[in-house]
Amino acid sequence: MVNCNVDEVWNFYTDIKHLEIVTPPNLKLKIIETSDKQIVEGLQMTISGRLALYNSKWHSKISMVDVSKYEYIDEMVKGPFKKWKHVHLFSEIGKNQTVVTDKIEFEIPFFFLGKLMEGYVENSLKKIFEYRKIQTVKNLSNKSVDE
Repeated sequence: MVNCNVDEVWNFYTDIKHLEIVTPPNLKLKIIETSDKQIVEGLQMTISGRLALYNSKWHSKISMVDVSKYEYIDEMVKGPFKKWKHVHLFSEIGKNQTVVTDKIEFEIPFFFLGKLMEGYVENSLKKIFEYRKIQTVKNLSNKSVDE
C-alpha cells in the first residue's frame, strides 16, 4: 500500500520512466526504444538489462489499458521467457491510499531445464517486486512500507 491517491500512482506508473526508478540497479535496466513516453495500449518498447546471469534484450507490448479500472497489461513479444504477461492493477482503498497489485504469468524456455529454474526465477521476482514496492512508496509518499 502507498499513501497516495490512485490518480497520482497511475500517473507515476504510466510514465515509461518509472521503470528506471522502480527497477533494482543491479539489473542495469536501459530503455533502448519506445513508441511512446506514456503507457498506452499498443505501446511497444525494447529494454535491456541483466536477467539471471546474463544480459538480455526484451521487447514488450502494452496489450491492454483500462483507465477506468486503473489497469494495464504488458506482454513480452520477444525475449528471455517463453511467455511473460504482467498485469498492473491500482486500487484505491481510501482517500489517499492505493494498493499496487502485480500479477505475473511466465514460462521459461528449455523444457526440463526451464522447470528446474522456476524456483530461482520466482525468488528473483519476489526480490524485484519488493524493491518496486519500496521505491513506489519512497517516490510517492515518503512513508514506511506497510505489509
